[in-house]
Amino acid sequence: MVGSIRKLYRNTLFRLSLLGALLFVLSLFVALGYVYYAVVQSELRRVDRSIDAEIAELRTEYRESGERAILLAKQSGVLSQFATPDSPLYRRIYTEAGLEPVGRAIILRGLSYERLYILQTEEGVIGNLGLQPEDLGEGFLDAETLQKDKTEIVFEKPVDGEDNIESNRGRITTDYIYLENKPVLRLIVGRDVEAVMRTGERVRTAILTSSGIALFLGLLSSFFVSRRFALRVEGFNRLATDVRAGNLDRRAPRNYSEDEMDLLAEHLNAMLDHISRLMSAMRYAGDSVAHDLRTPLTRLRTRLETAAVELGDTDEAITLYEAAGDADQLLSTFDSVLRIARLEAGEQRGLLKPLDPKPILDDLAELYEPACEDAGLSFTADIAAKTLISADRGLLSQAVSNLLENAIKYTPEGGAVALVCRKRRGGGVEVSIRDNGPGIPSWDRERVKERFVRLDKSRSLPGSGLGLSLVEAVADLHQAEFVMTDNDDLPAVDKGGDPDRPGLRAALLFPRVKSKLVDTKPETEVLVKP
Repeated sequence: MVGSIRKLYRNTLFRLSLLGALLFVLSLFVALGYVYYAVVQSELRRVDRSIDAEIAELRTEYRESGERAILLAKQSGVLSQFATPDSPLYRRIYTEAGLEPVGRAIILRGLSYERLYILQTEEGVIGNLGLQPEDLGEGFLDAETLQKDKTEIVFEKPVDGEDNIESNRGRITTDYIYLENKPVLRLIVGRDVEAVMRTGERVRTAILTSSGIALFLGLLSSFFVSRRFALRVEGFNRLATDVRAGNLDRRAPRNYSEDEMDLLAEHLNAMLDHISRLMSAMRYAGDSVAHDLRTPLTRLRTRLETAAVELGDTDEAITLYEAAGDADQLLSTFDSVLRIARLEAGEQRGLLKPLDPKPILDDLAELYEPACEDAGLSFTADIAAKTLISADRGLLSQAVSNLLENAIKYTPEGGAVALVCRKRRGGGVEVSIRDNGPGIPSWDRERVKERFVRLDKSRSLPGSGLGLSLVEAVADLHQAEFVMTDNDDLPAVDKGGDPDRPGLRAALLFPRVKSKLVDTKPETEVLVKP
């Protein structure tokens, strides 16, 4: 499941479609957020402004009523003309005179419960909000406890009589009425905003729901669009794999819709047609040249050998035999070059079958053990049973024999050679030849896979430099990997602690084979050694 999701996310079109869906959801969220702002928040700010205006109106009414009462008290002689606002009598007359119209207004305005009020003095509270002095806190007029804030509350109000009570949400503002910079009353004014809050909840639910639906539809459309695109791209990938395997007859499927993918398929098919024509011409030319050269070379070798036989045991006969051997080497080189070319063209991929390499490797071990003894080398074979690879018997034998011959050729006398076959983690199989010879420097390991490359600059040893090129071609045909490393993980081949002899591990790493149909046909191929 996780792998499928990871593979889907790696799809470029899916990521682009998903990005488009996310941008659409973001724009939708912003647009609906503005709707929420315009519908709910602007209404709440309007409520706050009306509350502030009403508080200012009540404060003005309180101040005007108190000022009239003080003026009448002074004119009637009840209060001295020189009385200050700090005197208890002054404050009592002012407060009581101002409370009466404000309290009357609060009682009358609060009958409908659309407006919420609390007017608190040191003696008690009046209003319709249902709060008591203990609910408002002690010392409400102390300077340290004075607060002016806006908040949301839940209050109860009667519905259709005193027995039915419902809870609504309200928005209130707390403020104070001052007399000569000293607080004398606390005033709480609010509004029933239940309808506004419910509208806000519906808008928020609509925003989240519509954003979720848009995201889900975006994901769904991204999945189907990317899946359709991925199927077409997968067709191109299969085409490239088949063409790389040598099947030049494969062509990209077209739907003739004239879209970008269809035009790409048309251009790929035209390119493959051109490559197929070039490969056919090159193959014809190569076969013709090889045939034309092989025939005179074969005749030359036959004539040289015949002349040598006729001369008998003479110096001239020895020279003719050496010339015939050179002609043999030329023929072998031609055969190797042609075989490598055909392998690289993938002509023999259809011969690959699932098989157990153990019988083949056992035969090779039995064949090359005497050769190692003649060269003064020790030979070991560690071949695991019940392994499975997809291979051609003859090509596998050719590749492994080339590696064995190289190991025997370049390992000094007294050294060791090992043939190893074992399972790899993940189900693959490793077939490797290991020795404790001088090895190959890491910077030359890719270069020696090229044709006619030999690290023996003096070319004192026999060979044409095509052995590892053939192994590389065989590995590529089998979709295997041909790697060369220092031989540092095989106890059976002791390097003897010589730093100049790091040894070499030449390995063919075959991929996992899913088929269980194993070819058990006995080995009948004749090893051809370049």
